[in-house]
Amino acid sequence: MENEMELSEMAKMTYEQSEIKERLQWLIKLRWAGCVGVLVGTHIVREIAGLTFPLIPVYLILGLVAIYNAYFQVKLKVAAKDFHKSAIEQISLDFLILAGAIYFSGGCDSPFLYYYLFHIVISGILLPRVWTYRFAVLAIVLPTSIVGLKHFGILPHFAIFRNEPLLFSDLSVMAAYGGVFASTLLLTAYFVTYLSDKLYKKQEEIRRLYILSEKLRSSIVISDVIETVKEELQALSGSARIIYIPLNKSKLALVYTDTTSEHELTIPLADRNAFTDTLLSCEAHILETRVISSEYEDKVIKSLMDNPKEIAVLPVRAAFTTKCYEFFHCPDDTGCAAYGSEDRRCWHISGTHCHGRIMRNVTEKLKECLDCDMFAPVGIFVLDMTRKSKLELRIDIDACMRLLDAASLAVSNAKLYEKTLELSEIDGLTLIKNRRTLLKQLGAETQRAHRYKKTFGLLMLDIDHFKHYNDTNGHPQGDILLKMIADMISENLRDTDTVGRYGGEEFIILLPESDKEEAISIAERIRKAVDNYKFPRAETQPNGKMTVSVGVSSYPDDGDAWEKIIRSADDALYVAKNTGRNRVIAANRPEALI
Repeated sequence: MENEMELSEMAKMTYEQSEIKERLQWLIKLRWAGCVGVLVGTHIVREIAGLTFPLIPVYLILGLVAIYNAYFQVKLKVAAKDFHKSAIEQISLDFLILAGAIYFSGGCDSPFLYYYLFHIVISGILLPRVWTYRFAVLAIVLPTSIVGLKHFGILPHFAIFRNEPLLFSDLSVMAAYGGVFASTLLLTAYFVTYLSDKLYKKQEEIRRLYILSEKLRSSIVISDVIETVKEELQALSGSARIIYIPLNKSKLALVYTDTTSEHELTIPLADRNAFTDTLLSCEAHILETRVISSEYEDKVIKSLMDNPKEIAVLPVRAAFTTKCYEFFHCPDDTGCAAYGSEDRRCWHISGTHCHGRIMRNVTEKLKECLDCDMFAPVGIFVLDMTRKSKLELRIDIDACMRLLDAASLAVSNAKLYEKTLELSEIDGLTLIKNRRTLLKQLGAETQRAHRYKKTFGLLMLDIDHFKHYNDTNGHPQGDILLKMIADMISENLRDTDTVGRYGGEEFIILLPESDKEEAISIAERIRKAVDNYKFPRAETQPNGKMTVSVGVSSYPDDGDAWEKIIRSADDALYVAKNTGRNRVIAANRPEALI
């Protein structure tokens, strides 16, 4: 990932440098054309207008321009790497040459004054905003200094119209003219930089969208997709810090993990704040930190940045093409709130709320929306909107949203892939781990226990007389029973424990960091829970109720490999089944717990 980020930054630099190089080449050609134009124009004016101004200063200035223009042309072809620096050097020299041209052509009377406007436009195109304003100030200072020194007689006067009086010999007129000229330069600098920044940001947005699409082609894991989107979003927005807050699997809360303290903050969707509003509405929200209304907002912002003044909260959602009225199968009339609506937030349509009925309270309404198959959001991005200086443009939220919309299809594909992986790991009937996944987890737990000198327990559970129950009540009822017992087992386990369907009516329970005594205790708790529960049609069983038998083994007491541990639990289960059922038998122990 770090290599990809470096390549992305290198690509950005290459793109920017090539743009500046192309514009510098254009400027050099324009400078050559200007030299020829001034040289020819000077002689035409002398011949036609009959003016007798000296030519030596003209030749001197044109010679200097030709020398440094040729130098930069060669440098641009063979050696230049930092084109920003080259642009600054060229424009600075142009400004000094223009100052000399203004001095020799009459100061305030000089037509070369207006070339400064042209160079302000050039600097706005080539350079960052701050340099454009610096050159605007320089364009004011240089002519003002020359005119002032000439006015007070410190410098001798040169003018094209040698025999005419100064047009601006009056100091007040000169000041007024200078004010207008300075204002024109500054306004030109402002508008040029504004338009140039707008154009650059639009080009950058298009380029970022292209880079994003290229990167997402090889990303199918949701975490990789989010990380890629985060990188491009940060590059596009220029935000100092961006964090991603995902929606948890239960779809009931946003979970923010502080990377510095590893502290986890759960933000329930039932709480009204900028984060939950953004997720549920799928619309961007701007939040000023001085008007925070939720403790969750305060906690996230405090851990996020150094006193940001403003943050933006952007939704991350998956794409879908089905329209709401198609999803709800709306009839062709006005009775359905989704009919005729172009809103893609099907869970958000007033009066429908995902399944077509009015909710009685906020909690039920929220749950109904979150359960909607069309609920697309997967999390939110939080961006620092604080600008380092007033000259910086505000982050373009619309551009950021367009980038997130472009990534929505990749998010959708990643979610589909994630769901496919989950389905491949769970049993379709009981919705617990399947045999392949559980054995893989058991192997990993065995390696971990061996490395760190830990213990773990294993239970193998079998439903007593399940074939009889199936034959008597039918397979659909047997499926219901399997699901009920799987749920009951899960309810009697710790969060760290795992249950899976081993095959048929057999279940395996993995108990990390548990010794054999703890495993026996948990097995007995499950056995009693099943024994005391009144299952549907349990009276048809031989004993008039549903029961289970459990075999218990543990690592390292009953083996140093997961195959041996399963075999030990299976042998113990065999003993339990053949000594009366409805009991717990531990491996390598003859006694039974009933």
